[in-house]
Order: sequence, then structure tokens, then C-alpha cells
Amino acid sequence: MMRARKAFLVSRNGPGNGLAEGNSMTLTLNVNDRLEKHFAGFAGQLSDLRDRYKTEHYIEIDPFVPEDLQAAAHTELEALFAANARRRDLIVAQSGNTPRRYSNIDRDAIHQDGGIIPAIYRAPALYELLESIVGERVLPVPYTPEEYIASRLHEPNDVHGWHWDDYTWAIVWVFKMPPAEHGGSLEYIKDAPWDRENPQPEKLVAQGPVWTRHPGVGAAYLLKADTALHRVKPLSVADERMIVCYSFATEADLQRPVDHSSMAALYPESHARHED
Repeated sequence: MMRARKAFLVSRNGPGNGLAEGNSMTLTLNVNDRLEKHFAGFAGQLSDLRDRYKTEHYIEIDPFVPEDLQAAAHTELEALFAANARRRDLIVAQSGNTPRRYSNIDRDAIHQDGGIIPAIYRAPALYELLESIVGERVLPVPYTPEEYIASRLHEPNDVHGWHWDDYTWAIVWVFKMPPAEHGGSLEYIKDAPWDRENPQPEKLVAQGPVWTRHPGVGAAYLLKADTALHRVKPLSVADERMIVCYSFATEADLQRPVDHSSMAALYPESHARHED
């Protein structure tokens, strides 16, 4: 079973960064080997991570990757933003008319021009770690544009407003984070399922409780993002919050219809390329 999964994950996305398929697989395997060794160092923390996840629906993996991989991925991400960033400033109806003001990069640009970042999504070691924390099978999402994206809040009043994710889990990998007094913190309300017909985020926020987390650079946080109403606090000054977000699904997610309207609003080019 694990051998079959490894072959599937390594091959499922094909080459990135203009690499030949064989070179892309080699990169993925090398990244996976590094992650296997790195994640083995969390063995003594797994019980605590499981307990925290059950209680908070949030945990941090810190550091997410070895230091040299973090540095190389940071360089990769800066180049991706320089070449591919799109500025967004809109209101998303599907989440209750909440704002999005930031720069982002869609999955296809990361897949095409990235290397390490897409390779991590294909790494079986990551799925094994996540399953050991959440206690159930973790799968790639079935909707390609939502596999991984990057976002950058950098102007005053930039915000990723209150919303839910289409699929069960998000891993958010932090590359830049302002001090908490400048904004950029994650705020979330757990066990607040998305009523797509009547979202009412203001009511849910008023009811609370609102949990606040401010992860550091190099960490990645795991959030049960389909039932946690969450946002990134607005920037009060020009500063920078730069992240990569990976999305993951349960087996049940793969069996239910999913409305991708909010992703279509935020990543219209990628959605159009992959629309059935």
C-alpha cells in the first residue's frame, strides 16, 4: 500500500520547473528522503501534536523542513512572485462578502516554474506525518488549482478575510511574517461549519471564541480549514507576510460535490484551465 502510494504521489503531477520527467521525479524523491529524516525528529512530539490537534484543530510543525531546504525554497518563492504574482482586491460572496487584498500565485505557475515547493506536495513523507497527527487517511485534493498556492500581504490594509476552505486540511508554510502588532496573525473559530447558503461570518465571529496564532518563519501550521472560519488579520502598516498553502482532502471529500466558486474568483486563470 505505502509503495503504491509513493509511486502515485511522485508521478501524479509530472515535471515542474521545466524539468524532464525523470529529473522531476529525482527531485521529488530527494526531497522526500530529506523530509523522512527530518520528520523522524518529531517522533517524540507526536503524542502532543495529536492531542493539540484534537483540542485546537491547529498545530505547528517547526521547523517544517531542514534549514537549507527552507532557504532554497525561499529563493524559489521570491523568484515566483517576481515573475508570476497577480494583485487581487475583491469581495468574495461565497464566504459572506469578505475581502481579499493581497498578491498571489496560482498553482500552475508554481508547478511550472517551481521545484522544491511542488515536490513537497508530492512527498509521501508529508502525508505519513499528517496521518500520524490527524488519525485518518490524508489525500491530495481532487481539484488541481487548489493543490498549492502562494500569497503575499505587503501593503497597508492587505487582508485575507474570513473564509472557509473547500477541503478538510490546509498546511500553511511561512516564509515571511510581520511582528504581531503589524497584523498577519491567523484568527480562527473552530467547529464553525460553512453554511454556503447563509455564511454569516460576522455572527460566528461575535459568538466566538476566536483563537489567535502567530507562527514564525520556517514553521508550517496545519489547520482543519473546512470547519474553521478563519482569516489573516489586516496589515496595519507596509510589512510582509509571505506563505505557501497546501490543501489536503479526506476520502469523504472525494465523494461529495464541491463548489469552487471562491477559488474561481481568486485564481480565475488556473480555474479556467482546469474547469471540466
